[in-house]
Amino acid sequence: MDKLYKKIPSSTCRKGCYKCCTNIIQYTPSEFKAMGGYEYNEKCSHLKEGKCSIYENRPFVCRIYGASELFKCEDCVPERMLSEEETLELVHQYIQLKKKEESDENLRKQTSGMRK
Repeated sequence: MDKLYKKIPSSTCRKGCYKCCTNIIQYTPSEFKAMGGYEYNEKCSHLKEGKCSIYENRPFVCRIYGASELFKCEDCVPERMLSEEETLELVHQYIQLKKKEESDENLRKQTSGMRK
């Protein structure tokens, strides 16, 4: 997952911007664990005093928001904007990683249940 994250240009949000934190997000099992859980009640549970309290552990969708032609935010300033094609490729890679993690997690749960 880290290799994928490194393909996303860094972005600086203007003070008071947390538009991405008002969307329900998807995440992989490893991202859920890294976040320390996730709850949504009209905003992300990790939004504290207008800032992301898990910034270094935020999931893919939070990283790409504001850095892509497809996920624009007028209050974010990326080092460069990902094109639509680049974004679609990264999303495709992310979906493949997500499917693999979920499959591995399901297999782990099934095997764990058999041992009991």
